[in-house]
Amino acid sequence: MKSVVLTFALVAVTASANADDQWVSVGAARPVAPATQNTPTDSSVRAAVTTPANNAPAVIPAASSGLLSEMSMQMEQMQQEIAELRGRVEEQDNLIRRLTQEQQERYLDLDRRIAALLAGGSPAAAPVAVVKESPAEAYKNAMTLVREKKFAEANVAFNDFVKNYPQDPLVGNALYWSGEVYLVQSDLDKALESFRKVVTQYPDHDKAADATYKMGITLHKKGDVAQAKVWLQKVIDLYTGKADGTVRLAKSYLAKLS
Repeated sequence: MKSVVLTFALVAVTASANADDQWVSVGAARPVAPATQNTPTDSSVRAAVTTPANNAPAVIPAASSGLLSEMSMQMEQMQQEIAELRGRVEEQDNLIRRLTQEQQERYLDLDRRIAALLAGGSPAAAPVAVVKESPAEAYKNAMTLVREKKFAEANVAFNDFVKNYPQDPLVGNALYWSGEVYLVQSDLDKALESFRKVVTQYPDHDKAADATYKMGITLHKKGDVAQAKVWLQKVIDLYTGKADGTVRLAKSYLAKLS
């Protein structure tokens, strides 16, 4: 009789152990392996949001959600930096072309002076020319002030450039960077005026897309969300396929406002 009871007890214990491997009662916690310190990958994030077998709603872990948010912010920052670098490269190209042209003009002028000296037989016969700062040099000096964070002096230099060289191709650039400096100084009205001049007076300029985007940013900083959305949408409508880096920034910013 005792052997029968002992056998029955062993069977019951074995069945109970097998049952523990098959299910967990409501409220009970199934043992899990200790968490590792590895950063979650895309596959682990997808696994975290997979619906469990009991059809309970999946919950994204707070750590994974924070990681995705941080990655999104880093991507947006990189896009902004790329757009600014692209603008600087365009400006450098313009400066190189202008400096090359001015160097050639100076060489020809020097050649004419030497020819005049030889023809007249006296140095006094050569015309005396006053050396004046070239447009490219004036613009370069203004940008140097920006890099040195001498913002008040930089805006004076940009405004002088626009007045002194109104027909120069770099006027659009000067107006745009003047707006950027005013924006850094939180002078939103003057920043808006500078960006608007680029958009209205130089619609085909390389800086027109960036100026349109900054119109939206400045209007948002002024509290006019409705108009900010209008200008950000203009960037998307007018410059898709032409300035895609700026378009991506506009879409990202517009999504935040929406």
